[in-house]
Amino acid sequence: EAVQQLNQLFSLCKAYGIDDWVMFDASVVRGLAYYTGVVFEAFDRKGVLRAIAGGGRYDKLLETFGGDPTPAAGFGFGDAVIVELLKERNVLPSFE
Repeated sequence: EAVQQLNQLFSLCKAYGIDDWVMFDASVVRGLAYYTGVVFEAFDRKGVLRAIAGGGRYDKLLETFGGDPTPAAGFGFGDAVIVELLKERNVLPSFE
């Protein structure tokens, strides 16, 4: 089933024209126990910085906190990494 889901993911990526931006890395493991499926990380094109964003599938999370069983996926990103990326590209706005 997992291989079938990955094949479907890459087919969708190709259909959306983003397949050059996506790669599979079986070594990615996110440290939160609530993930129930695929996890992912996003990097800048150069791949120099640590992950800009990360997330995944967590189908039982809402149920854990008393909600109805609801399939879910989400992500978060680190502001420190985004700031470094903006500085590197000289596009960080000045707020002075």
